[in-house]
Amino acid sequence: MKIKVPTLEEFLSHDGLHYKNLWREVGDSWICPSCKRSKYEVMRWAKRFPNSSNAFWGWVAPLHRHHDHSAPYMSNQGRFPMTAICDQCNSSDGAAKRKLRLPKDFSFSPQEIGCFVNATPHGKHEIDYEMAKAIYDSLHI
Repeated sequence: MKIKVPTLEEFLSHDGLHYKNLWREVGDSWICPSCKRSKYEVMRWAKRFPNSSNAFWGWVAPLHRHHDHSAPYMSNQGRFPMTAICDQCNSSDGAAKRKLRLPKDFSFSPQEIGCFVNATPHGKHEIDYEMAKAIYDSLHI
């Protein structure tokens, strides 16, 4: 499947949708600290509201404030500070935890996520579950 690439005009006119505050906050030169994609490369063509009768195709580029879910148990900060990462990296953290049956209160750091995802500009990530498991096992948690 050919990946659709946004024009510069489409990128510059993207308002951030439901994540507009974080979209503006990170600035146009932001790069995901996990997958190293630029803010422009994070944008992908996707079906919006896919389970709705009002579904339509459009540009999305969700960003998330990724945090250590164990922070309440470890300290206020946890293993790493809250960090803005792209939706694909944030989703990869959850997918790896579910597939590997890791504790729900565990979170991979942004740098650890970057070690087990294979990112494609304007596309979805591929996850190396063996690498994610090796990273988890190396933490001695």
